[in-house]
Amino acid sequence: ADGVADKLREEDIPVFGPSKAAAQIEASKSFAKDFMRRHKIPTAEYQTFTTGGLDAALKYIDSVSFDVVVKASGLAAGKGVIVPESKEEAKQAVRDCLEKNMFGE
Repeated sequence: ADGVADKLREEDIPVFGPSKAAAQIEASKSFAKDFMRRHKIPTAEYQTFTTGGLDAALKYIDSVSFDVVVKASGLAAGKGVIVPESKEEAKQAVRDCLEKNMFGE
């Protein structure tokens, strides 16, 4: 995701791997979801919230009639997804992500 393949290609070193631009689809959940929406690729409803958007995120959880999944955008060593069993667990997951940076920045 950091563009290592790009650097190797610049040095004419053969490499099998995505460019930094192509790796965004895996490295950034918000980029991937925005990409799918933009290209009309079916995907689950979503909203993106960042640090400073805690109140809006909590209100969103209260406003929806479906269960939410909380995903940290960016590389989180495969641990950036929380499947809460209740709205309260979802809210705590959001607090952990946005206030405590549970998965990094």
